[in-house]
Amino acid sequence: MKKLSEKTRGITLIALVITIIVLLILAGVSIAMLTGDNGILTQANKSKTENEKATALEKVKMEVAGSLNTNGKLDLEVLNDNLKKNIEGLKYNNKEISEDDSNRITNLPAVVELNSYIIKISNNGRVTLPVIIETLEDIKGKYYPEDTDIITGEQTITIPGGATISGITDECKTIDDGLVIYMTNEDIIKDWTDTETIQKTYDQFVWIPVDKEMAIIEEGKEIIGNSNTEKYASLKTFIETNSKTAGKYPMAVKKTDGTYSGILYDFLEKENVVEVKPRDYTTTLSYREPDIVLNDERNNITKNSLQEEYKNMIEKVENNGGFWVGRYETTNMNSEDFLVKTVTVIKGTTEGISNVNWYKMYEGQKSYESTKLAKSINTTSSMIWGSQWDQIMIWMKNVQNTINGKYYVINSVGMGNFGDINGVNDGYPNTSLPANTGCFEVKNIYDLAGNVTERDFEEQLNSDRGVRGGTYRSIDFSSSSRSATSPESISLVYGSRITLY
Repeated sequence: MKKLSEKTRGITLIALVITIIVLLILAGVSIAMLTGDNGILTQANKSKTENEKATALEKVKMEVAGSLNTNGKLDLEVLNDNLKKNIEGLKYNNKEISEDDSNRITNLPAVVELNSYIIKISNNGRVTLPVIIETLEDIKGKYYPEDTDIITGEQTITIPGGATISGITDECKTIDDGLVIYMTNEDIIKDWTDTETIQKTYDQFVWIPVDKEMAIIEEGKEIIGNSNTEKYASLKTFIETNSKTAGKYPMAVKKTDGTYSGILYDFLEKENVVEVKPRDYTTTLSYREPDIVLNDERNNITKNSLQEEYKNMIEKVENNGGFWVGRYETTNMNSEDFLVKTVTVIKGTTEGISNVNWYKMYEGQKSYESTKLAKSINTTSSMIWGSQWDQIMIWMKNVQNTINGKYYVINSVGMGNFGDINGVNDGYPNTSLPANTGCFEVKNIYDLAGNVTERDFEEQLNSDRGVRGGTYRSIDFSSSSRSATSPESISLVYGSRITLY
């Protein structure tokens, strides 16, 4: 009996220990299931947060939709009234929207706040939840499967769906240093150390910031006058005043008839500073955009179609606070079918840069959005406009030439593929062929001053299109220089650059 009793007690103790261990394991599993990163409570809180975000977003969307006029544009007066009347607790400029004029939305895009969530209302009626970050380091190497607005400080960036923020430090420091994205679509880059392979694989773009409040100015408001002479004089006065006080340069004029004209600039060095002078947007002979040339209609391009493209571009730039420009000169523009063989914006190739005319380049760059931007529903691709090129020059105007101390946008000697000209060897002395894309970089953009001169939309004398920058056979060392040539012409010195907006 004694032995039997001892044996029984031994089994009970072992079972108890096992039971306790099992209970501890179950408790640990239960706690993990409740509180871990993928736990029930964590997921419940995430779901609650996402639901609150979606609810706040939907409330604003409804009022925005109800504030569109018959032309599909937002009526600000109606919008303010609807937001005030129908959404309790909504804030603009950290205060509730008022019935009087003490706190009303006066310009779009605008950022409002509801239940601590930041919501962006765009001038086209788009309503989004932007991502708020402290520095670009917070999004370094991050992939965005859909269009996303980023706000950092006072600046905004619009990321097209399918883009990855560069994971390379020098390409993701500050917006002013040149923020680079890679169009990776569903490819996830985990190792950024092999930069050469990455830069030769994925298309790359750099963000060009444009002041939202100054992207578009209007005749009858900022520009006063009846005659073209009076309007141009008013434009010069307006720009001179605002450039001195705020360093701001408008990009386009909205004319009284509702159409747009790009503002083009000349760059001069005076008393060791860069002077930025506007050209006359009212002219009928000198460089202007948007406008057609003699052969355009034969190529299915009309004055109305170009005006619509420009309107789309400038309104998006104003809304987004900038645009993306190809980091390299566009290649692969000699394809017979751009839906099969798309244009590329990669390092180290000369394929299809300089053996096609303006119309083929235009076709290829316009087709980019339907082939490479499938994950973005809001992004348009295009050949670069002259007013976009000049905004890049304005963004770069204080960059000094590393060779001679001049300013890069005025004298680019030694910072472009010009070969051994005037005794300055840029490292590419053979000027019989253009060097590979990716030779000379300023703010993470390559070859604005050289390799091939780049076609844009500027029109001159009803027959020519503009070309910008120097070439590998050039004696003109200015990245801001402009000339013109027939859009039908083909030459080894002609290329172009793509933009996204």
